[in-house]
Amino acid sequence: MRSAAIVFVIALPAAAQDAWTHYAATPERNAISAVPALPDLSEPAWTFDADGAFEAVGQSGPVVSSDGVVVVMGWLGVDAFTFALDARNGEELWRAPIQAPEFLSWASPAVRGTKGDGMVAVASGFGVVGLDLADGSEMWSVDLGVLMVNASPAIVGDPARVIVTTYAPSGGGRVVSIDAASGDVLGDEAYGPTSGATPAVAGGRVLVGDIDGIMRAYDLDLNPLWIIAEPLEEGFFGGPSVADGAVYAPTYGFVGGRSNSVMAKYDAATGEELWTTACERTDAVPIVLDDGRVVLSGGIDGFGSISTVQLFDASGTMLWDLVTATWDDLNGNGEVDPGEHLSYGGWDHQPAVLDTPTGLVLLAGSQGGGLALLDLDTDPDSAGFVIDSTDLGGGVPAVSGGVAVSAWVDGVVAFAYEGGCYADFDGDGLLTIFDFLAFQNAFDVGGLAADCDGDESLTIFDFLCFQNAFDAGCG
Repeated sequence: MRSAAIVFVIALPAAAQDAWTHYAATPERNAISAVPALPDLSEPAWTFDADGAFEAVGQSGPVVSSDGVVVVMGWLGVDAFTFALDARNGEELWRAPIQAPEFLSWASPAVRGTKGDGMVAVASGFGVVGLDLADGSEMWSVDLGVLMVNASPAIVGDPARVIVTTYAPSGGGRVVSIDAASGDVLGDEAYGPTSGATPAVAGGRVLVGDIDGIMRAYDLDLNPLWIIAEPLEEGFFGGPSVADGAVYAPTYGFVGGRSNSVMAKYDAATGEELWTTACERTDAVPIVLDDGRVVLSGGIDGFGSISTVQLFDASGTMLWDLVTATWDDLNGNGEVDPGEHLSYGGWDHQPAVLDTPTGLVLLAGSQGGGLALLDLDTDPDSAGFVIDSTDLGGGVPAVSGGVAVSAWVDGVVAFAYEGGCYADFDGDGLLTIFDFLAFQNAFDVGGLAADCDGDESLTIFDFLCFQNAFDAGCG
């Protein structure tokens, strides 16, 4: 079932700050972004829906370039497109036709560089296409002869290459390396039955799992580095994340009730198993916090499971499960029913962690629609755990320098950040010389946020405009 549109939650002045260039933020797939403040979800700043024709591609997550171009996949009728939007105002910059996603694939695009020199990689249909970030024109197209389902590409290395995996649930799945400039296939290795095997790339290693419960590592030339000693009983149907020299990877078990699956932690250099722990079934990627805690979205509404978010400590011990922690048996039947607990997360939903000056906050969607900001330093059954919420959005968010994007049925909606001030360009809450340096950096890379006077060109007048904004202060 297709969703009908997308939602943006953005901090307008910060669009040229950090980039969220991949599904789950970066090639390492650890979905965390430092932000100066939280978005005010109470009032939209702008909307976009392509004159009512846009339909989002399921839980496909948007990505954001370093100069403030938001890239998202969508449907117009029966045709699929990649869209580029201006993060400041939602204006459509371009759209490019792509092969239609099959089997309800929610693979997300990846972006590298800026409008002047950048590209977008999209894995859809039977192959991968490279698009020019400036105008969406096709740079190259590679037909891999098999479907691409739920596995998002990575753009890594210098010179850059695109790493993707194919869909082959019965066996013969492949990990493929493509030259990002020319589209030449640099490597193509068969390795096992695969579905949704989004690769993570960190420290020169490509990490991929398969349906047989095996995790592997390759170098960037796809030479094998290691394979885990003992396959897990259930298979990997999503991607791993990499943080602090370790690989975190959950499985999706089809049999059993809640927490019927396993999340494993491996040494990224050797593949040695460091721990395993029971978790909800999922295709989502774990989020590893600086203190070692791990956030995981999982579960499905049915089949003995429930959509939820789980938090684990650094040793893999579960600290809480959102459903269990907030359940109130309102009808007294001893069963967990809809409406008796907080409902965010789920097996196909990849939330994002916002690292704010006051603490860590999870931006998560609900399977029924809506977004919430959840305080990760507060127990779920405590007052203040839900910081803010909206009925808008609900799909996989992207967060970049205060920009969050979520695909769902409400159209494209923007929310400005609380206390946002254009002159505080680096978002640290102070007006200093570093704001000028941040503005200069955005200007130098052609960042949309540096167009202070809004004339759609970067000139000396933008510097004068910024100087005036700085002189006016942030009252």
